[in-house]
Order: sequence, then C-alpha cells, then structure tokens
Amino acid sequence: MAHLPETAVGHNARTVLEGAMESRIVRSIVPCIACALMSIATPAQAEVCITVDTTRDTFSPSEQAAAVLLMERQFQQAGERVLPEGCGSQYSLTHVRLGNTIVVYLDGPGGRREGIAQGMDDLPALYNQMARSIITGRPMEGFNVLDRTNVTESQSKARRVHTDSLWYARLGYGNLFGDDSYGTPALGFGYRAELDAFAIDVSFLNFQFSADDTYSSRGATTQSLLKLSGLYFLSPRANRSAYFGGGLSYGHQSFGSSYNATNGYYSSGWDGSGLQGELTAGYEFARVTTFRMFVQADAVLPFYEAKSETYAIPSRTSTAPPVPTTSRRYAPSLIVSVGVGR
Repeated sequence: MAHLPETAVGHNARTVLEGAMESRIVRSIVPCIACALMSIATPAQAEVCITVDTTRDTFSPSEQAAAVLLMERQFQQAGERVLPEGCGSQYSLTHVRLGNTIVVYLDGPGGRREGIAQGMDDLPALYNQMARSIITGRPMEGFNVLDRTNVTESQSKARRVHTDSLWYARLGYGNLFGDDSYGTPALGFGYRAELDAFAIDVSFLNFQFSADDTYSSRGATTQSLLKLSGLYFLSPRANRSAYFGGGLSYGHQSFGSSYNATNGYYSSGWDGSGLQGELTAGYEFARVTTFRMFVQADAVLPFYEAKSETYAIPSRTSTAPPVPTTSRRYAPSLIVSVGVGR
C-alpha cells in the first residue's frame, strides 16, 4: 500500500484546521454584525422622568398629578421610555396660572421650553409641542413642532394687524398728451385699506371730462373704469406722510376732432381702450384721525395706442367705397387731484 509523503499529510491537516477555525470565526462574527445592524436600525430609547416643581407651581395636587401623566404620555408616544424616578433625563414641570391663562415651563437636560395655554383644555396640545421640541431639538417658535393635531387656542387665533379703511372722492385737473395737449377736469372715487407702511387702493369711475373747442369740435375724454394699486408710506407712523406706488387699470380714451375734412380727406377722432399702467405719488394728512385728506398725482401709461382712420372724400363720379388709412398714436395722461375720505 502506497503511503503519502509526510509533507502532504501535514499540509492537508493544516488546511482542515484552518477551515474549521474560519467557520468558527464566521459563526461568531455574524451574530455580532446582526446585533450591530439592529442597534443602528432601532433608535435607542431614552429614559425620561417627569416631576412638578411644587415650590413654584400654582396647580392643585390633583392637577399636578394629571399634568405629569399627560406629559409622560407625550414622551411615550414619541418613543421615549418613561420611568417614575431614577432616570438619566429628569424634567421638571411648572405651571403659573393667572385667570384663564396658564404659562408652562419644562426644564431639563434638553434645556427650557416655555408656552402659553388658554385654559386647561389647551394643555395636552402644548405638552405635545414641548415633548416634540425636546426630542427633536427644534425650537418651539414658528411651525417647527406644529401639526394639525397640536395647535393651541392662542395659536389658532390669527394675530391680525389693524387696518384703517376709508372711502374717498377726488377732484382735480388733468392733461392728456395725444395729437395735442388737452387740459381736462378730473374726478374719481375709491376705497383704501391702510397699514402703517402699506396700503391697497381700489379706485373706480375715474374720469377726465371732455373739453370741447366750439369751432373745431376738438376735445378729449378718458376713463379709468377700475384701478388696483399698492402704496408705500415713507413715514409709516407719522400723522402725515408722503407716499408713492403703482398699479394697473382698465380704461378708455378718445381725443381729437370728431370730423376733419381738409385737402380732399376727412379723419375720425382718436380712440383706444385696454389695460393701463398707473404711477402714483402723493401726500396724506391727518393719518391719526378717521378723516383723511390727500394731494395726489397720477401718471396714466396706456399699454395700447389710440387709432384714427382717414378717408379720401369720393368725387361725384366715383362709385368705389373709400378705403380708410389707419394711424396710431400713444397718448399718456397726467392728473393732479385733491381727495377727502373717511
């Protein structure tokens, strides 16, 4: 019977031993890796204790006990482990009640959280915000810890800023710059809602009246049927202030001769309508009262051009209808007026 060389036998034995050792190492490492991955995937629970600072708290003992239970519940819902005592994260609750308003403080390793509840029914929502702020590290200001389930009564009431509202009427004089310069009386009406620094102005039925020349029947009429603009006051809190702004309006304009026959041609007047840009500058008086007066200048800048049609006067022997020639002209206007409102 042939015998393997001793060196070959030793080599095979070492191979078997090495394989067994590697198998044991793998079997021992795999559970460790699995535990590590599970510890990474599962967030560690913190141990939290809630107490009441009885030296400063104004609640009755029964109310204090209920407050502790409610706050513990908020931490438990967030995945924290709550213990009655002997934990690493000790938090202290304090309630200061004045009338229906309750100021709540929560002090602990995560810092101080403070909030206001309007009555006892408001406390669970406020506790939820405090616990969420502690766990996430987010501040309680703004919308950092708010959702549709934990809004308190005081937060649900919008803190609205008072506005001054006034209806007004304006009367003044304007100038339309078309094929000529037309001076026209002007009037208008509107509504203005004012904050300290800003205002929204809605005006309507703003007219520049026709001013006809008896001999040539030349005149001009413009209307801004509706205008929406924003205004900014340079001295927001003062009794009187300069302001400026701008907006959009829809209007119509007509100017020039209604009929003009020269050198064998006759022309219609200029006419146009559409959107307009408007720039405003003014000065308002008596802003601390309910009665206001202002002086205002408005520049009306149409986004369209007025049109006029010119026809050749047909001869007595001509049977063909006249073919018109259309001309276009840009015609802005400027208005200065005095207004009163309340």
